[in-house]
Amino acid sequence: MEPIGHEGLGRLLKLEDNLQTPHVAFSHEDLTESKNLESGGYLKVSKSFELPPKPLGLDSDKEPYLHLSEGIAVLDNASSLRPQRIVQAASKFREEAGYSRLVYAPAVEPSDMPILAYLGIDIFDDLNVELRSSTGWLLEDGSWSKSNTSEDLFLANREELKRWLSKIRNSISNGTLREFVEKTSLHNPRVSQILHHSTQLLVDKGAKTHTPIRANALSLQHPAVLDFQERLSRFEPPAKNMVLLVLPCSARKPYFKSSSHKRFFNTIREVDNYLSLHIVSVTSPLGLVPRELEFCYPAAHYDIAVTGSWSPTEVEMLRTQVSRLVPEKHYSKAIVHAGSSSEIITGLLKERGLETVNTKVDKPSSFEGLEILQSIVRMSLNNVEKVTSKGRAKGEAKGLATFQYTNPDFLINSEIGGRMPYKLKCGDLASISPVVGGFGLTLSGGKAYSSNGGGIVKAENFKLIGDLFAVGVNGYEGSWLIGDQVAIEQNGEITAVGIAKMAPEEMVSMSRGLAVEVRHHA
Repeated sequence: MEPIGHEGLGRLLKLEDNLQTPHVAFSHEDLTESKNLESGGYLKVSKSFELPPKPLGLDSDKEPYLHLSEGIAVLDNASSLRPQRIVQAASKFREEAGYSRLVYAPAVEPSDMPILAYLGIDIFDDLNVELRSSTGWLLEDGSWSKSNTSEDLFLANREELKRWLSKIRNSISNGTLREFVEKTSLHNPRVSQILHHSTQLLVDKGAKTHTPIRANALSLQHPAVLDFQERLSRFEPPAKNMVLLVLPCSARKPYFKSSSHKRFFNTIREVDNYLSLHIVSVTSPLGLVPRELEFCYPAAHYDIAVTGSWSPTEVEMLRTQVSRLVPEKHYSKAIVHAGSSSEIITGLLKERGLETVNTKVDKPSSFEGLEILQSIVRMSLNNVEKVTSKGRAKGEAKGLATFQYTNPDFLINSEIGGRMPYKLKCGDLASISPVVGGFGLTLSGGKAYSSNGGGIVKAENFKLIGDLFAVGVNGYEGSWLIGDQVAIEQNGEITAVGIAKMAPEEMVSMSRGLAVEVRHHA
């Protein structure tokens, strides 16, 4: 087995005979019934795997959730387990099965397959499809409709099931499985419930991808969005008692590259002491995005339809994000120049006791709007303590590092140089990287990171030229999610730093696949 893609808790595995998971096993070809209670029969996926025995009364509603044979882990009754219980089981899949076993869920509905693949199921079958076909139902895009044709339903449904699994695999490969799952949940209460209950699990354990998010109402619960929002609590502006300037978001990402934000910046930089302004953009589904975090995923990787109206759920999300920013602690006053959201943001800031001016401009980037903005900025910056370029750079580096790392001291205490957006550096340890989405570590940074509790991949003692593959991994220290930065240690020395493409235990368990995408070598 070779892992070639991850999303959420799911994985795309390359198997023998050009097969890939998530895979569907067909009952008449791939499943062999057991002849006694001591065996569960056999499952053919490239080769034949012995299934675990299934004694009468076996219950998957409590731990252990999976029944194990040498190569297969089976989740019984996935189609009837309560949504909360399925999520509880998913949190234990890899702990119980490891990474070298395929997790198999028999007889599930096709509509459940995308969300179950998202939670870590590798193998499905056609038992449910066979039953439905015999009673006159036709499968289309994961849903059933009563057939009025004379076609061979089992044959047609079998082919449709193949196409359905192919869509799931392609979604993992393209990083769009989450989007696929959201589509299937829209008119399926059970899938919607499973997705809802799995939110925190996916934040805590799910792979981090940098795939663009085509946002909608469900994206308020997207793991990457929630992770970004929670991290905002760790963020601090570049200096104390700055003036907060709230601007609208833009279609182009990062925002500072957009024509509207260029006009905003050109306008305010004509004002003395403009460095004492701190720009924060307001947007859905993220809420608030400080200028320093515009590179970070998913702030630079989402798209959403702008309607000009904010739902009650979005308003509550904004209230939470304003509270996480703690404006009354960090800012002396605020200016809101955010178009359709101005009244909402102004109200939320005043709720926090912060002196706030609303420019009341419908078109913030218009010539008139920019004139009003400049005038209010000039008045608001009177008697505000001046922020130097050097002090601002140090504060920006601290804010970004604190947002990215739970223990950022190794970066903050270095010699800060350059300026946002592209040239900000933490000595020779890290510099801004759009690929990483923030500070990308150098080799020296990897050494400092590993000494401060960062993830370490221990590799065999060989000359590492390119990327590190699983076959060369023999251990690890610390913990990380797929997509995090890690240091590579060989013979007691840090020899490379890069981005993890597997979970820690997965690297050790597997003998194939990309473990670390290396960015810097010794």
